[in-house]
Amino acid sequence: MEIGDHILQVLLALGLVIGLVVALGFAMKRINSGSFKSGGEIKVVASTFLGPKERILLLQVRDRQILIGANPQGIRALGEFPVPPGDDESGSGFERALREAAAP
Repeated sequence: MEIGDHILQVLLALGLVIGLVVALGFAMKRINSGSFKSGGEIKVVASTFLGPKERILLLQVRDRQILIGANPQGIRALGEFPVPPGDDESGSGFERALREAAAP
C-alpha cells in the first residue's frame, strides 16, 4: 500500500469517530431535554441549576408537586405543594413553589 492509501484510511477513520461523537452528543441533548417522554407518573415540571453540581427541581407526582434539591451528597425534599388548578406545564408553578419554599 502507498502512503496515500494510509492517509485515506486515517481520514476515513477520523471522520467516522467525529461523526459518532456528534451523533452521541445530539442523542444526549435529546434525552436531557425530555424529548423521550416516559409514561410514568413522575414528571419534571421545571429545574434550574444553582451551581456546577447543584440543582433544584420541581416534580409532579399525581396531584402533588415536590420541590427537591440535588447535589453530589444526595437529594433532599424541600417542600411539597398541591398542583394548582389550571396550572399549565410552562413552569409558572416553579416560581410560585420557590417563593412558598423560601417563605418562613
